[in-house]
Amino acid sequence: MKSFIRLAFLCFGAICCCMATAQPLYPVANLLFNWRDTTLVPSAYYNNTYNDVWGFVQNGREYAAIGSTAGTHIFDVTDPVNAYQADFVPGAFTGPYVVHRDYDSYNGYLYMVCDEGSSTLQIADLRYLPDSVHVVYDSNVLFMRSHNVFIDTATAKMYACITKHTDETLHGLEVFDLQDPTSPQFLADFNLRAHDVYVQNDTVYLSGESNGFFIVDFTNVNSPQIIGSLTDYAAYGQGYNHSGWITQDNNFYVFADENHGYPMKMVRIEDLSDIEVVATISSEIDPNSIPHNQIIRGNYLYVSYYHDGLQVFDVSDPYNPFKVCQYKTYLPNDHDSYRGAWGVYPFLPSGHILVSDMQYGLFVLDVGLQPQYPSGIANEEVNPMQWSVFPSLFTGNQLYITARSATPLPFTAQVYNNAGQLLVHQSFSRPATQAQQLTLPPNLPAGCFIVKIASANGVFTTKVVKM
Repeated sequence: MKSFIRLAFLCFGAICCCMATAQPLYPVANLLFNWRDTTLVPSAYYNNTYNDVWGFVQNGREYAAIGSTAGTHIFDVTDPVNAYQADFVPGAFTGPYVVHRDYDSYNGYLYMVCDEGSSTLQIADLRYLPDSVHVVYDSNVLFMRSHNVFIDTATAKMYACITKHTDETLHGLEVFDLQDPTSPQFLADFNLRAHDVYVQNDTVYLSGESNGFFIVDFTNVNSPQIIGSLTDYAAYGQGYNHSGWITQDNNFYVFADENHGYPMKMVRIEDLSDIEVVATISSEIDPNSIPHNQIIRGNYLYVSYYHDGLQVFDVSDPYNPFKVCQYKTYLPNDHDSYRGAWGVYPFLPSGHILVSDMQYGLFVLDVGLQPQYPSGIANEEVNPMQWSVFPSLFTGNQLYITARSATPLPFTAQVYNNAGQLLVHQSFSRPATQAQQLTLPPNLPAGCFIVKIASANGVFTTKVVKM
């Protein structure tokens, strides 16, 4: 326990707690800020006042946008300990029958949708922050409701999932042109029902509810083509495919079924004709736990879990993901409904993580996992060799290095402490397609350490933690 507390102090700035059930102890994120307005009306469904969260940077400052039954609350979280609400955008539809709001941002604008009532697409100009935001579009002409929106920034297209129009017609997935960010133009209507999508350069990774997982090429927006699919994964718990995210090398994809007790699935998508599940991921907290939304940044998968709060997993080896950090945003221990953490956003430059909890509001957390490297040690997130250093959490003095691609020889590994002092320099003349052992100094104290691997193909840097 002493080593765990020391680790939490040195590396995560976290608090240490023992869970009521016999679960493994994981580092706990450090709470920097929490906002909850008890005057806001909760929904009539799950007593949830809040819904999705999004983050963005404007004029050099960091912001969080969180939805509620009343509308969209925008917080300046640049100094999270002293965060404050910079502005509020009332929803076109408000009150106890609001459950879903969703967000994305593009080119200095925030896009806001709601999936209940007589609502609209809202667009806010963010250029005037930190003073205020200006709503420049608020209309139901394109659609009245949408469950989720995702913007492909590379092609300036917005994908709206499960839209409902004023004539009460439902559409599975609609695409809009954002060449003029304040005046979206309809491009196409795709008839496959999409609960949520991740889009990259006209390639749509589609969570198709009970139909499964699909990859769709939208290069020709008028004739999109399904180029890959996974419609049968019953052996791993197949249910309501809710949402997902791609790994940094684009070779794997994680998606979640929104069902009690169903794990997330890590699928290999390198061969589109043979998409397969290679690993499952669970919070390990309760047999009825449900993952809701997830985003990958670097080697880490950030997941907002109903009831379980924020759960963070190391996915640097997609075949062997494991949990590295957590934070309980939802106080009760029940798992019998759909309450707790809704959304997560990990892309702020500070590395701070935004989480929205349906009952307890906005959380700004420091999980200590986005590496802050000492001067002179580069942070290399690009990993062309697919290097892996494991275990990320260790107790002895041995680490192992592998590379999934053919490794130019020789390669070297260096280990630094958090002060930037070189502790180990080891050269390797054997290929790392099989695990190579990296030996650390004996009696190494608990804490965070930096591993830097260099070969003819470049440099990869990551962090490991001694318990």
